[in-house]
Amino acid sequence: MSAASSGCSARCWADFSPVSERSMKVLIVTPDFPLWDGGIATVAFEVASGFARRGHQVGVVAPQQHADDREFDRSLPFAVFRLRNVKDKYLKMAHHAIALDRIVRQHGFEYLLAQSWYPSGIAAAFVSSRRGVGMSLTVHGNEILNPKFSSPFWQKRMRRVFEQSGRVFCVSDDTARKTRDVLPGLRGLDGKIAVVYNGVDFRTFIPHPPETGLIERYGLAGKRVILTLARLVERKGQDMVIRALPEIRRRVGDVVYLVCGKGSHEAELKRLAAECGVADHVVFAGFVPNEERIEFYNVCDLYAMPSREIIEKGDVEGFGITYLEANACGKPVIGGRSGGVCDAVVDGETGLLVDPEDSSAVEEACVRLLTDGDLARTLGSRGRERVVECFNWDTICFQMEQEILADRSRRR
Repeated sequence: MSAASSGCSARCWADFSPVSERSMKVLIVTPDFPLWDGGIATVAFEVASGFARRGHQVGVVAPQQHADDREFDRSLPFAVFRLRNVKDKYLKMAHHAIALDRIVRQHGFEYLLAQSWYPSGIAAAFVSSRRGVGMSLTVHGNEILNPKFSSPFWQKRMRRVFEQSGRVFCVSDDTARKTRDVLPGLRGLDGKIAVVYNGVDFRTFIPHPPETGLIERYGLAGKRVILTLARLVERKGQDMVIRALPEIRRRVGDVVYLVCGKGSHEAELKRLAAECGVADHVVFAGFVPNEERIEFYNVCDLYAMPSREIIEKGDVEGFGITYLEANACGKPVIGGRSGGVCDAVVDGETGLLVDPEDSSAVEEACVRLLTDGDLARTLGSRGRERVVECFNWDTICFQMEQEILADRSRRR
């Protein structure tokens, strides 16, 4: 499968040789970092690891979120500076800025990469201006649309972060469009935006036979399995799969829906499963640690996450790393046609895209993949090829590195 047909550009074929002769001291500033889960935490960790592999001196600034964070940090090939997790959003902004300024001054970091405009970007913009160091910003989607930051006070600060950033990395084409819409008239924005997709560790996420212990634990023997691995929130669309499940089971047979994750909608989803008469066929597995995710992907027949955009809440799927993780394990995927999902899933090539508000469309896509084994295998195989070619972290870190080096040259 060519790079063009896979939905990625020829830039994935670039030379990824290390650049030690142009080594930088890069500090990644992020609101989330492992052991916390989620897309931003994953991206921050993988970018830090990738830049370190490429010969850069890397540091990470992140809040303390788990009791075991510091033990995890000691296992990493780069320094992690943990900040007290301040709850008040105004105090958090000030605390992050003061702490980041101290870290940059003491350790001599020369470039800042913020993983969100708030609070990380605000702190980075303050230090960039104060210390004369360069900075770039990654935009994931939700953070620029959040209505709690819609007041003039916060909008002014958000614009300041984008103005100070030499590069703006958007994780999907849709996120780039939304960034332009949210910041109309911002001088030089188009020249700063670079679309750099999220990725997956394809050497870790690999196809292999299902783990028997997992099958026994959840009673999956002899059953077809639909999987969603995501937070239990309205945007992720688990409710639409549950609504579709009675007809899926009638048409296909013994199908189980394996729901992994925790979140505010858990009780509501359990009530919905009972109302639909499928409570015995929906398994709520709870939070899955990163090291166990691969086993869940390999136990399923297909991965379904019909994510929807909730406009009034500013809630959108900026990309969808779990689609790539499932594809990397050779599984076909079903995604909601919304947000950045269309960049993660190529309809008819690596999975199927559906109307996320139409449970009958979800039903048809699931039935199609569960009854057409050749199609399911083809989509899963092409999905893994695409991940290896274009969505590996070496590719992504190379692209970001080249943009940052260009920005550094411009600033000199």
